Amino acid sequence: MEPSAGGLLVTGTGCASRVIGIGELRERSRIRLDVEYVTRRRRERHEVHGVHLYDVLREGPLPVDTRHKMASLTVVVLAVAEDGFQVALSLAELDPEFGACAALLATRYNGELLARPTLVMPSDERASRYVRGLARLRLMCVGDDPVRDRGPGPDRVSGGR
Repeated sequence: MEPSAGGLLVTGTGCASRVIGIGELRERSRIRLDVEYVTRRRRERHEVHGVHLYDVLREGPLPVDTRHKMASLTVVVLAVAEDGFQVALSLAELDPEFGACAALLATRYNGELLARPTLVMPSDERASRYVRGLARLRLMCVGDDPVRDRGPGPDRVSGGR
């Protein structure tokens, strides 16, 4: 399944793929933010409108690794631009109950409608994790727990499980 022009493909391990059209994202864009960040050359400030990334992702279904008590903590979101640029985020950093990152799928940038959404990371000081021309969101569970696989020992970590 490939996204149509301007469409955003949401896919992942163990979940059905779906395409969200740019028109649907524009209709849902209720968040307005002023973002400021540093590029290689200067500090920039922009006005963006969009929808929270977490709100789009939680419409799921999300991949779940049932071996883990807090399975959503093992999910990685790979944001891929149409030019191949990629950024990895954890679902936990986006979740309001954990990291509460206000990542936004911007559909309007400084008043201009975008042909494809831009992933905006408003709390980042640098624009390096902004993904312009976002074409795909791929959700994946991280691999096996290397500590658990080694069995009991002095380096075994005990945590919130």
